[in-house]
Amino acid sequence: MRLCYLIFSLLVLSLPLPICSEEVSDLGSKLQYANEIRSSKPAEFSLILSELRKNKNQLNSEQISLLAYLEAYEVTYQGKLDEGTKLLEQLVRNSDTPIEIVFRSVISLINIFSITNQWTEGLSYLKHLLNLIDRIGNTELKHNGYAVAAMFFNQLGQYSSAIHYAEKLKNSKPSKRNTCLANGLAIEAQLGLNQLEVDSPSLQTAVASCDEEVIMEGFIHSFIATKYLRDGKTREVYEQLTPSLASIEQTRYPRLIAEVYATLASAYLLDNRIGEARLKAEKIVNLAKGLGNTQAIVTAYKVLYEIADLSGDYKTALDYHIKYAQADKAYLDDIKTKHLAFQLAEHQAAEQKSRIALLDRQNNLLLTEQQLARIQAENNRLFISLLIAIITLLGFWAYKSWTIQKRLKQLAEYDALTHVFNRGHFTQVAQSALSYCESSEVDLSYILFDLDNFKQINDKYGHAIGDWVLKKVAKACQAQGRKNDIFARIGGEEFCIALPGCDLKTAIKLAEACREAIATIDCSATGHEFNVTASFGITDTQMSGYKLERLINDADSAMYQSKETGRDRLCIFDPEAKRTIPQASHSLLSL
Repeated sequence: MRLCYLIFSLLVLSLPLPICSEEVSDLGSKLQYANEIRSSKPAEFSLILSELRKNKNQLNSEQISLLAYLEAYEVTYQGKLDEGTKLLEQLVRNSDTPIEIVFRSVISLINIFSITNQWTEGLSYLKHLLNLIDRIGNTELKHNGYAVAAMFFNQLGQYSSAIHYAEKLKNSKPSKRNTCLANGLAIEAQLGLNQLEVDSPSLQTAVASCDEEVIMEGFIHSFIATKYLRDGKTREVYEQLTPSLASIEQTRYPRLIAEVYATLASAYLLDNRIGEARLKAEKIVNLAKGLGNTQAIVTAYKVLYEIADLSGDYKTALDYHIKYAQADKAYLDDIKTKHLAFQLAEHQAAEQKSRIALLDRQNNLLLTEQQLARIQAENNRLFISLLIAIITLLGFWAYKSWTIQKRLKQLAEYDALTHVFNRGHFTQVAQSALSYCESSEVDLSYILFDLDNFKQINDKYGHAIGDWVLKKVAKACQAQGRKNDIFARIGGEEFCIALPGCDLKTAIKLAEACREAIATIDCSATGHEFNVTASFGITDTQMSGYKLERLINDADSAMYQSKETGRDRLCIFDPEAKRTIPQASHSLLSL
């Protein structure tokens, strides 16, 4: 689940393998020395290997096998994983390779396939390892085999199997280092099964066993803190992680640090410690390169999205939600890949047993071929069904993500009550329209209106009636305008309409139509008798220019002139006279 490939590699590659030869020669001593320094002194290790290759004919068969293993290790250490895989597989397939070197090669192959996410191949070699493990005489090497099995099953999410092999390791009297590793693996699996008991005395014993293994101790603290976080016990999360946070950060191991930061960020957010939560989440994002698809990355983007949403920064919230959805999908896809690989391996194992049983029961080749053909057809149907299920699930997930994004866009751009543009989105669209009209030398008119005595309606009949009025007004005015008019609710009972490509005369006609539509709203459906009217202010770019703020201010001035001169009327802004021109409610003034 979380244990790092670095620990995996150290485990696999740290065990010296004694050379069984009747006579230890000088070359044999160099070979053994190269085996011991291969990770600590890589340059010297490569020089010794070059010398040993020149004198390869002087080595016995066991030494040649060890040399071949070290050569495979060298190219793998250099990052040439494909070449290292081929060399290791040759050792495994060679019947002359000593069993302990075969076992060691299998461990290395499982490690490589784990790093490269080749789970099916890794499971194949894990099966091979478990078949060999009881034949291994070297106790330390056998312990490493149990540890690798537990690690690989944890990575696949098969936690029951991981606990089984972690317990085998603990019960075989391992070294202190392997005891620490076994405890860490068992705790990780218990967390995965939701069986971790944080009050158990054995848990403290497990922590104490890792006092010299900083990284594994850090992972154990992380596992315990994660359990506390699931239970909503944030204080215990801080108590578990804060004392060891400095030493964890000093390891400079990104995967461990990211997991710890993710747990802390989630706890801080639960406690409304927004600044600390954001800081930890942003640090995880900075660590994201090279981590692959991990739960920590998903958690980081989720925390940042929720913080932005809480602060009302919906644009940033939308950006982070998209990243969160992408990271979550990638992480879930990895999990599905692992589960599919495990199910396929299980199915292949069952299929192999079926074939053996079939061959034992029937000694007829033709019948055997027919049975295998039917099994193959069934496998194909199963695979197709599984593929259809996966495609369906992915389609559902994509649809769900699309609907969420659509909903967020709706919330960010539209007024929730009237379903017209809100003030923020109106500002963006109107600015764009003004820029276009200015560059094209086209007029733009601006209408601002406010409902008359709306507070009295709210106070006398209630806010539900007020909301009904606002929706009716929005609907009535929308019916009067053009498709490209920009209509928005910019305040409680205040609306505006930006009219690109529209002169003042046309704007006055539209405003009068809106005024009449509002005045004729039938309020009897509310169970009350009252009239709805609005006061309008009008200006255009010829009078107010192409600055949105100026248009709004001038229209606002005209609107308040309408209210001062009796309400339920239109007033046109007059820049020359520094006043507004009242417009009678029953006629239109010619310009």
